[in-house]
Amino acid sequence: MKKLLLAVSLLSGLTFGNTITAKACDKSCTMGGHYIGVLPQIQKNFIGVRFNTRQYTFTQTHTHVHEGMVHEHQEVTKESYNTYEVWGRFYPAKRIQAFVFVPYIFNIQTQNTAALSQQGLGDITLLANYAVLNYSSFNSSNLKQTLLIGGGVKLPTGVYKAHNTAEIVAPSLLPGTGSVDYLVNGSYTLRYKKVGVNTDFTYRINSESRNGYQFGNRYNGSANIFYWYEAGKLAILPSTGLYFEKANPDSFNDDTHTQMGGEGLFANVGLSFYYKSVALGGTIQKSMGQHHQATHVTENNSRPSLYFSVMF
Repeated sequence: MKKLLLAVSLLSGLTFGNTITAKACDKSCTMGGHYIGVLPQIQKNFIGVRFNTRQYTFTQTHTHVHEGMVHEHQEVTKESYNTYEVWGRFYPAKRIQAFVFVPYIFNIQTQNTAALSQQGLGDITLLANYAVLNYSSFNSSNLKQTLLIGGGVKLPTGVYKAHNTAEIVAPSLLPGTGSVDYLVNGSYTLRYKKVGVNTDFTYRINSESRNGYQFGNRYNGSANIFYWYEAGKLAILPSTGLYFEKANPDSFNDDTHTQMGGEGLFANVGLSFYYKSVALGGTIQKSMGQHHQATHVTENNSRPSLYFSVMF
């Protein structure tokens, strides 16, 4: 147990010990990708549920002149993007793993005392990976590694409407994008005895929706170190690392939209528990910077996530 506590302390210190400036997105943020993280027991199927939330605070300063005097006032907008998701991993063939993500979305934007929310089924994503390398099943070896390369498609199953009563809703607040999008992804894991490193990336190519709006292409990647600790039938997996995401500008009818995209760098700390066929864990991502402009500040708040899954 002392080794586990030492590992957790070291991993957390490595991640949160430094601060780096990063560009965040403009108001009505469209960033956020599929973060999978460290997934051990790679040879097993699983099905589970997970929750994650992304929150942003936009502070805009307005200046006006009244009776020769310059006045300033601030307008604060908060946006919260929440996803409740059923997801699973399956092996249709020995070297092929498939992921399914079925999200339910609840997004809300508040400005002063007014609130606008959107909720409903999100866009279903299907991914398939091919195991180029898979030495994780050889328990007699101290060194294990896995390399997965693949891709997938995001289907326009989510709720997608441009208006909420008399108000026009920002596309980023809608549960769906109204477009068929394509993904390319990869993952590499290297483990020596109880310590390992995991890296992954996803690149999403977005197409145009039926009303002419197109989200900019985006990519995200992460690098984590982890420690595998066993105590009888219970296994504990602390991890930490960095997560980066970037979104290109959106467009409407082929013209660049005022949503100019952005990028963000986050520190990860995760902790998972495995008992027999059950897994329970969570991750928190802490922003390592915020975006300043002459008239407004965009702040990325911390992003927590939780999951529960059953392996079979």
